[in-house]
Amino acid sequence: MDWDHSVDVLVVGSGNGGLTAALTSHELGAGEVLVIEKAARYGGSSARSGGGLWIPCNHYALEAGAEDSLEDAATYLRHTLPADAEPRRIAAYLRAGPEMIRFLHERIGARYVSVGTYPDYFTTAPGARLGHRLLEPEPFWVDALGAEAERLEPTHPQISMFGRISVTQREAHDLAGQVPGSNRLAATLLWRYLSDFPWRLRSRRDRRVACGAAGVARLRLAMLQRGLPLWLNTTLVELLTQQGRAVGVLAERDGRHIRIRARRGVVLAAGGFDRNQAMREQYLPQPTDARWSAGVDGNQGDAIRAGVAAGAALGRMAGAWWCTTFCVPGEDLARLAIMEKCSPGCCVVNQLGRRIGNESQNYMSYVVEAFARHSAASPSSPLWMVFDARFRRKYLVGPLFNSRLRPDWLLPRRFYRDNFLARAGSVAELARATGIDPAGLERTVAAMNDYARSGRDPEFGRGDSAYDHYYGDPEVRPNPCLAPLEQPPFYAIRMWLGDFGTHGGLVTDEQARVCRASGEPIAGLYAVGNCSAALLSTYPGPGSTLGPAMTFAYLAAQHLCGAAAP
Repeated sequence: MDWDHSVDVLVVGSGNGGLTAALTSHELGAGEVLVIEKAARYGGSSARSGGGLWIPCNHYALEAGAEDSLEDAATYLRHTLPADAEPRRIAAYLRAGPEMIRFLHERIGARYVSVGTYPDYFTTAPGARLGHRLLEPEPFWVDALGAEAERLEPTHPQISMFGRISVTQREAHDLAGQVPGSNRLAATLLWRYLSDFPWRLRSRRDRRVACGAAGVARLRLAMLQRGLPLWLNTTLVELLTQQGRAVGVLAERDGRHIRIRARRGVVLAAGGFDRNQAMREQYLPQPTDARWSAGVDGNQGDAIRAGVAAGAALGRMAGAWWCTTFCVPGEDLARLAIMEKCSPGCCVVNQLGRRIGNESQNYMSYVVEAFARHSAASPSSPLWMVFDARFRRKYLVGPLFNSRLRPDWLLPRRFYRDNFLARAGSVAELARATGIDPAGLERTVAAMNDYARSGRDPEFGRGDSAYDHYYGDPEVRPNPCLAPLEQPPFYAIRMWLGDFGTHGGLVTDEQARVCRASGEPIAGLYAVGNCSAALLSTYPGPGSTLGPAMTFAYLAAQHLCGAAAP
């Protein structure tokens, strides 16, 4: 072939998985390494996310005093993953995850914090832990990137104060739950932002970035320090193969097609198909809509389609990283509704006024349950989160904040006009305003009030597990997840069965090699992240997407370089 550019390792995608593959390959002696990115900004879904990594037995956790073992982690996964989970990939992931984190710490300069209070998502399963399996990135001062700071995909604005001031996952938890000290924390964050001269004169964006953007920023800084190139606005068109081996890609850059040779291998790390409506309708359960997804616009399934054309097999295409979402009028990007429905004093109902699950369980399992209960006669989307004036005063609810920060008279009229929000003096009036069956909603609210008084939810067991309590309110008793809905006015906010990415894609082995339907790997081709079939497909803990993406990127780099990391 006539090549326009030639490198040793070509990485397609600039999220955590792609940048980890590029940096590890460079450190292991790959020579020329190039990352290409379809979008005008780098970081993709990784930068937009909370940035957490589920890595049991990592050195940060052990240094913090965590009591854990890889054996317990393996037991936990055996009890929480599907029966067809791949034991060799699981073993490789658990072994290499802590190695990858130490490698990035010592060789790359990545920095994380072990979160000791965020539990696994199935806390009643054998081997579960109540904390210290989640890592979140340390905050990062983005001016260290120079001009590259402007090209960093920002973390989702919902993981911030007022859409502008960065917060960590731990800070977000405390602010959303209005725990003791949260007002002081908010004042501290606001003062730091306002007093940050001269940066405040240069940009409205926070100089301190957190969560996903912080994780990507540190990896991008390491690339800059090593002189590793990252081409933006460069789209994968086709994988190029010779005699069954991937030897490069055809890409589009600056309006023309170019051929990029990859002497050692191509690593696909280009995300899923969450923004491709046609693929969603082909593979995902109904109802489905790309507008309900919080994924980045570039996630159109490019790498998946290119891999299939090269002979790859597909797996887990019917799944996504599910989460209820708010589609706020006037905002282009869906908001993840993770914490809101977990606070005590609300319930989530369908148009019949019926609950469809335990509102305080983990967001992935909640939507899986919603899909299982969905029918034409009793649809699970849209849903309505219903709450009263007491709840409105105390807890943060998406763009509403709470009534102390954003009273009702400050809410945009379009919220009501576009059927996103309703407010009424009684439960029956609220039902009529939203199209919910009045009798059904009144029965459900009456039942929730009984459950709050007794402290037990006999329908769905809300508040029965340690995970449920994570977003509960310890001041509410006897059950921190249940409080009555009694004080008018009453409110309802509309939710959808959304996601923050799809998790089906190219089948890979324990070294992240892309495989054919026969199980034979395609030489020179690797895939990590959401363009590969998910390993932790049930989302057993926070960071179940980025943890495997980075770990298998590390393993892919080892394999294509023919060397184990020192």
